[in-house]
Amino acid sequence: MAVSTQDNWQTRLDENIAQRVHALWNRFVWLDVFGAVIAKWTPLAMLFLILLAVSGVALPTANESTQTALLGGVSAIVAAVLARLINEPISRFFARPRPFEQETFEALVWHEPGQGFPSNHATGAFALAVGMGLVPGYREVLYVLAVLVCLARIYGGLHYLTDVVAGALHGALVALVVRQVVFHVFSVHA
Repeated sequence: MAVSTQDNWQTRLDENIAQRVHALWNRFVWLDVFGAVIAKWTPLAMLFLILLAVSGVALPTANESTQTALLGGVSAIVAAVLARLINEPISRFFARPRPFEQETFEALVWHEPGQGFPSNHATGAFALAVGMGLVPGYREVLYVLAVLVCLARIYGGLHYLTDVVAGALHGALVALVVRQVVFHVFSVHA
């Protein structure tokens, strides 16, 4: 069952932003390349940073607890997987087309059509960032990368603004719950 898209303020806002962003394409080639790389590869970079923290190889300070980094990493990965699983029925219910399917342009980065709401990339990026939210040095970098993923998905014509906002909020909420449970179970105060 798909929810019908009606002409409302949210739809007009999303379409307006998509058209304005598309107008920037090819004006600054470096921005197009940067947006495409960020949209596609940043989630893997985030996972790599989390693995560095979990391994204890690159903790930001000598006093940083490896247990906090390990539990943060577990929280982040579990939250990202769980949030992605929850996204599946939500995406099917709304069955919202992606901007490149409805607007007059192709996506900057190739992607299969269909089911853009909520953004899985935004969901995963914020689940990873919030899951690692108690690990100084990593949390800041991961939050910046999560925001960049959201912006790049919009810039690339893969998602509307509301797709990434919903995904980011969903990922953050799932990560807060998972992180609280993981840290509680292992008796580390969050």
